[in-house]
Amino acid sequence: MLGIAFTVVGISETPLRVQTASANTSPPGAMSAAEAYQNIQVLKEIPADQLVPAMQFITYSLGVECSYCHVEGALEKDDKKPKQTARKMMQMMAAINRDNFDSKQAVTCNSCHRGAPHPVATPIIAEGGPRPAFESVLGEDTSLTDAPPAEQIIAKYVERIGGKQLTVIHLPNGDSITAYDGASGWTSAPNRPVREIPSVEVASAKPEVDLQLPLHIKQLFNEVKTAGTEKIGDRESYVVAGINSGEIAAKFYFDKESGYLLRILRYTKSPLGRNSTQIDYADFRTLNGLKVPFQKTIARPNSRLT
Repeated sequence: MLGIAFTVVGISETPLRVQTASANTSPPGAMSAAEAYQNIQVLKEIPADQLVPAMQFITYSLGVECSYCHVEGALEKDDKKPKQTARKMMQMMAAINRDNFDSKQAVTCNSCHRGAPHPVATPIIAEGGPRPAFESVLGEDTSLTDAPPAEQIIAKYVERIGGKQLTVIHLPNGDSITAYDGASGWTSAPNRPVREIPSVEVASAKPEVDLQLPLHIKQLFNEVKTAGTEKIGDRESYVVAGINSGEIAAKFYFDKESGYLLRILRYTKSPLGRNSTQIDYADFRTLNGLKVPFQKTIARPNSRLT
């Protein structure tokens, strides 16, 4: 049974809302998947807003698109066999984790599929030797002998960028610019005047503005620690891990020599596993006294955008 493709449960293209007073007055995310979507037979009790991340995790793990399991334009239909198989596989995975790992997400779709629709039963001989695991395991890194503490690495980064952040987005009709100094900020857009960003908006934007994260890293994670060293291209970097509830929630890669932030690797939980997003920064230039990366690449298991 482990060789059966792990695929997607059925959802409707448009959420089917329950027409009750409580459904209309509930805050976002309060509805269950079974209440919000048609023909949900597995993952019924998860919040409705967690169903799509769960589906994304499956597409990443199997290297497929939605149409592999779903009928386009009628996602709730059960016409395709892979979709029916998916329900059995999710139940199997839940049972494995419940019976062997205290219901922790130890086994996921990716444990067997590794980017392929069908798991490979026979080990593959890798070119150039075994590949390292994608995720770091806390406490097992042996490259920390000469690595400075996380606080020192972050302090060097803040010093090198001037303690501020500037994001420039090039639009067809002009540049959109957002600047933060950790406590306040301002923004401008084409054909609009410069405006100060309210403090509440600055606070809520911190997790979303990638280059701002290291400046507030201790506020975002329960623990921050140096997790080792790693090469990004031809640059040696220190890896700083942000940890929540004993798991690495994000990793920050700082250039050993310059102190610049080269990469952020973030993990987002879903009911079936963690989705990863990687942001790479390059081509650092000085702009109005600030060091700004002029190249940003966002990569996910199934896409890459520069």
